Amino acid sequence: MPKWEYLVVYVQAPSINAAAADMGAEQHLRADKYTEQLNQYANAGWELMQFEWDGEKGVRAVFKRPRE
Repeated sequence: MPKWEYLVVYVQAPSINAAAADMGAEQHLRADKYTEQLNQYANAGWELMQFEWDGEKGVRAVFKRPRE
């Protein structure tokens, strides 16, 4: 049975549109800007398990990978 190690990180929100927030629209535009940072973890062997908006903190991402 494999053993796992876990990693929880906050990725800062790269772009927040204040005008959209005033209209009640989704503030987190351009979520694709997170891709590069997430791919850095993937290249290190981490598998994304959870991706969740966390207010002004940005995104909380939970990863796992097999323990060696």
